Amino acid sequence: MAIVVGIDGTGGGVFPGASRNAQYDRDFANSFVRRIAGRGDPNRAYFRGPVTFGGGLMAAIDGGLQFVLSRRAAGETVPVILTGYSRGAAGVVALANRLKDRNIDVEALLLFDCVDRHIGIDAEVIPNNVGYVMHVVRDPRSKSRESFGNDGLRYRSPTVFPKAYSFLCTHGGMGGTPWQPATGIPRTDLIDEGFPDGKTTISYAEDARVSARIWSFVQPFMREHGYI
Repeated sequence: MAIVVGIDGTGGGVFPGASRNAQYDRDFANSFVRRIAGRGDPNRAYFRGPVTFGGGLMAAIDGGLQFVLSRRAAGETVPVILTGYSRGAAGVVALANRLKDRNIDVEALLLFDCVDRHIGIDAEVIPNNVGYVMHVVRDPRSKSRESFGNDGLRYRSPTVFPKAYSFLCTHGGMGGTPWQPATGIPRTDLIDEGFPDGKTTISYAEDARVSARIWSFVQPFMREHGYI
């Protein structure tokens, strides 16, 4: 059984120190990263992502590093694999860099729409202590979170990274948290993400359908590298 660390996406508050417990747990109850890393196995560690202005991400990265080191100290020699969503995906790229500094390899890295919106980390290039990468990203035609740019798209040999795979859904759908319509709003309506991004080209029904397709798409990679 691999050592698995996952860092989820942004939610649960605005400023550093904001409460993010109950609401965050509701919003991300079925996220992809939580399904993978939050299963209660002693070799799996799930970390909630940052609040809106980035607070908490560095703590999650530090926690992930300490978890891997503690499992190694306990005698676990199984591979290390990482997963993350949104800024949490940038967080696990940063974690992979910290593991490289300690000569620890990462067997696989599974990224869900990685965005780097934190001044304290650099997630542009995946370090070459990572063996295999799968990165799924939102298609620009979705017009979802157009103010967010993707990171985690560059790598160096010998890392194997065929390409980033794009899907027509929202940034939320990319992480397993598709948008839900308010009471009385048809599922055929287009999703409006609000300021500063506005209306997408994706309906609530499409977002849920494509999000489920993404989960199916990553299953072979997950089976091959020990996520499941």
